Amino acid sequence: PTAPVALAPLATPTGQPDMGELNRTLIRWIVGHRRPPANFAEFAATAGVAIPPPPAGQKYIIAKNMHIQLVSQ
Repeated sequence: PTAPVALAPLATPTGQPDMGELNRTLIRWIVGHRRPPANFAEFAATAGVAIPPPPAGQKYIIAKNMHIQLVSQ
């Protein structure tokens, strides 16, 4: 058995999402599953990490370039 990989926190000390680390987590997910997630909800449900809530009035999406972005709701 392999040891679990330590992941950096996905939020900054101020509680804002750390988009760089969130995108690195997405890349690890894609490599591990050998496909992109169907949508952000699938990624969030199966990522195995606590994803911080988006700022008020925004939501996460996975853009066509496979980067997570915040957009207005």
